[in-house]
Amino acid sequence: MAGRSALETYKQGGSWWETEISDIKKNEIIIRGKRIEDLIGNISYSQMLYFLLCGKELTDNQAKLFESVLVAGADHGPRAPSIAAARMAATCGVSFNSAVATGVNMLGDVHGGAVEDAMALLYETERIQLKNEHAVADKLSELLESGQKLPGFGHQLHDNDPRVQRLYELSHLLIESGEISGNYLRILEDYRGTISSIKNRRFTINVDGISAAVQCELGVPAEAAKGIFSLSRGMGIVAHAYEERKNGTLIKGPCPNEEKLVRYTGKRVEESEQS
Repeated sequence: MAGRSALETYKQGGSWWETEISDIKKNEIIIRGKRIEDLIGNISYSQMLYFLLCGKELTDNQAKLFESVLVAGADHGPRAPSIAAARMAATCGVSFNSAVATGVNMLGDVHGGAVEDAMALLYETERIQLKNEHAVADKLSELLESGQKLPGFGHQLHDNDPRVQRLYELSHLLIESGEISGNYLRILEDYRGTISSIKNRRFTINVDGISAAVQCELGVPAEAAKGIFSLSRGMGIVAHAYEERKNGTLIKGPCPNEEKLVRYTGKRVEESEQS
């Protein structure tokens, strides 16, 4: 961000909106220097997403790997807050797009933010390694000493997430063909080995960790990770919101109306009257 107000920029001769992404005129749509009709039918969704975001073109194999990340994060059932929120919204009579937006708006730093954190860590570690061969150990010590978690590791449910192994398999095919370097995947493995040694137990890489490494291999900006995850999980949100809407259920809250599930921790009536 330049840090200047839009009005200040405009007064100094800039346009109100400036973009390198698209040029839209009557009967003409140009996306990063290419006619939209030349893109339609010739590139995939993942290639278009990457082209819009990064201004570069992925090979077919790279695009399939990127798309595999989108597929891997598409759904994790109503245990996931984003899915549950979309389903609850659908039972409350809001429009379908509002139900979907409710789910997407649940994605943030805590639910959906681990990929960005892991990507930032991998990018930083790769830069440090150019001068310090102990970058992984040093960075991990820094995280642990400050009480931070190592992003991309561990899961509440899975200790052998099937998505992780599959993304590894697909990634190694591109390492062998030279279409990705494998540097960030190796750094991720170094973190796993180092923290497992420190904690004296085997740590597991989760889907956020492998997704982060893959996107770093492709040069995706870390700051875009939550947006990309929103597009990925958005598929599941749409499906679940539609299913709940079709079921005709009305006003479903976050849990059944059972006393043991919701506990009041405030003052009792007699305590309130005494005070």
